[in-house]
Amino acid sequence: MAQGSRDCITCAVRKEDCFCSLTSDALADLQSIGHLTHFEPGELALHEGYIADKVYVMCHGRMKLTASSAEGKLLIVRLAKPGDVLGLAAVLKGSTHKVTAEALEPCEAKAIGRAEFLAFMDRYRDVSRNTALTLALEYEGAMLSARRLALSGSASSKLAHVLLDWGGMGKQPAEEPFAFRMPLTHEELGNMAGLSRETVTRLLTKFRHEGMVQQQGEQIILPRPSAMQAKYCS
Repeated sequence: MAQGSRDCITCAVRKEDCFCSLTSDALADLQSIGHLTHFEPGELALHEGYIADKVYVMCHGRMKLTASSAEGKLLIVRLAKPGDVLGLAAVLKGSTHKVTAEALEPCEAKAIGRAEFLAFMDRYRDVSRNTALTLALEYEGAMLSARRLALSGSASSKLAHVLLDWGGMGKQPAEEPFAFRMPLTHEELGNMAGLSRETVTRLLTKFRHEGMVQQQGEQIILPRPSAMQAKYCS
């Protein structure tokens, strides 16, 4: 884990639904606080059970957020992407982290201490608004995970939900093919869907034979996402 610098004002990551979608004054302030931290694959940003002393604003790369049981079983809650904020709820509550965040690939994130971030929120209305929006999106993601685990009736349905929800496709099924990079192993996909590694491997083979999934290395293509939605997620 190393530190560096990044220009928040000219960052190309910033989009409308991104936490960093702020006024010019707030962006200039964001540029001046905290420090950029680099994570290599496998390094941890958040530790489940540790006191939350900072938030991480994702700038580059993706991290997987996992929760563990007393028996050591893991559930992948979601994947964090550029524009997301890690550790937000725990920092606001002054509590311990409920998840662990592990880099899946080389990542960059701006680390901002708790007191500094709370003061940042107090100075700008749009920072407080985006903080609330980020928490709402986290809640929505948690609900999607709960629905997938508790309400999906079959293993096929659980895995299809994971693939469709990956890029928000579960919200609005589309006719156009959808492609995305899948950095998770079959075992990790199983942790996300509540399935065994063997079941994930078998189902992906089944989906390929049905023309629902195409794979090229880490890239997954859903040629007919609306058909997958109708068959497995209705």
